[in-house]
Amino acid sequence: MISKVFDKILQEKIPVETRILCAVSGGVDSTVMLHVLNDYGFECIVAHCNFNLRGKESDGDELFVKELAEKLDLKFFSESFDTENYAKSSGLSIQMAARDLRYQWFYEMLTKYNCQYIALAHNSDDQIETVITNLIRGTGIRGLCGMKFLKDKLFRPLLEISRFEIESFAKANDIDFRTDSSNLTVKYSRNKIRHKILPLMKEISSSASEKILETVSYLKDTELIFKDYVLQSRLKCLYYESEKKIVIDLKELAKLTAPKTVLFEILLIEGIPKNMASEAVNLLEAQTGKYVPFLNIYIVKDRNKIVIDKDRKAEGLEKSEAFISAPEEFKNFGIAAKLIPNDKNLKIIKNPIYAYIDYNSLKFPLKLRKWKDGDRFKPFGMKNFKKLSDFFKDEKLNLFQKDDILILESGNEIVWIVGVRLDNRFRINTNTKRILFLEKR
Repeated sequence: MISKVFDKILQEKIPVETRILCAVSGGVDSTVMLHVLNDYGFECIVAHCNFNLRGKESDGDELFVKELAEKLDLKFFSESFDTENYAKSSGLSIQMAARDLRYQWFYEMLTKYNCQYIALAHNSDDQIETVITNLIRGTGIRGLCGMKFLKDKLFRPLLEISRFEIESFAKANDIDFRTDSSNLTVKYSRNKIRHKILPLMKEISSSASEKILETVSYLKDTELIFKDYVLQSRLKCLYYESEKKIVIDLKELAKLTAPKTVLFEILLIEGIPKNMASEAVNLLEAQTGKYVPFLNIYIVKDRNKIVIDKDRKAEGLEKSEAFISAPEEFKNFGIAAKLIPNDKNLKIIKNPIYAYIDYNSLKFPLKLRKWKDGDRFKPFGMKNFKKLSDFFKDEKLNLFQKDDILILESGNEIVWIVGVRLDNRFRINTNTKRILFLEKR
């Protein structure tokens, strides 16, 4: 097992002195992963999430990981989450809520401690479960390719190792670990796949797991070919009229295999939001003059070409809206975003282009839209509601300024009049743990 992991690390050219944030739950997978990475020579920092879902058992996991880090002489950090309340307030399942919470915290820690990667203990069994989950939900080639050994800042050293191999390694090397009782139930969808669906598949074919992994490997190569084809196709049919205006030649696009799919992928490469790209594909069969607007982006069908203008105001723009599922998606709309801890030494910049928002008060996905008649909010520092139309009069905004106003909304409540005023209900307070910091660019 060790050689398979190390060979893959060498193949990916990850230097031995790399500092890595290791996500350790205390289970066999993450505990073995920590031992392997530490023995290899990486500079490991241990990060543990306590989701408070299993009472004393959760606290026992945290203590176990803390003592393991001390034994290995490694830095240890933990974070306690009110997962159930977060799930209720955000409308997410417990699984998705826990996923959201841990990744947000991991990325904060990655930046804070200058780590190069976040090490996650997913194994090949997890890979199979992920692919089946994506298939059930509906997916394209990306979803069927499953997780990657190394993607951006995420590092999965055990991804090509089976759960059986990991457990055997732990036993052979006297590595102690904790057992999560929730993994034995079929309460969660992933566990249903693990305990019910996969065993049935293995009744049909004893080598079902191996065949699924072979298919994933094949599809990963297919995805590389697909990406290369899209990039080559982009060179044939796309050109820039200016920094903000892009033209796609539809005659050249029509010569390609699967022009709709190629167009969708090209739009994503050009930074067009996924929902907008999906709608824009329909322009291929539309009449000249038809367009898809969103905020300052305008995609129009113009005879034998599609024009993407990233700096234009479209008629009817007040009807457009978009959903934001994670902080990193704000960048698509000219807003910088990052999560920061609520530190007593935090210096608040008093400028309306900045917003300091209590992150836990938000319900994702957030909505970004134009303002409309009837909108009201509680201006920062005030207790009572005020109509936006009256607020704009008080602020002496002219017609053009009002037309440009964007609203950030959470659960049908206004969070921020972008670049103008924060809603008092979402201000930070002494109970705030994490702050969503936004800057209008």
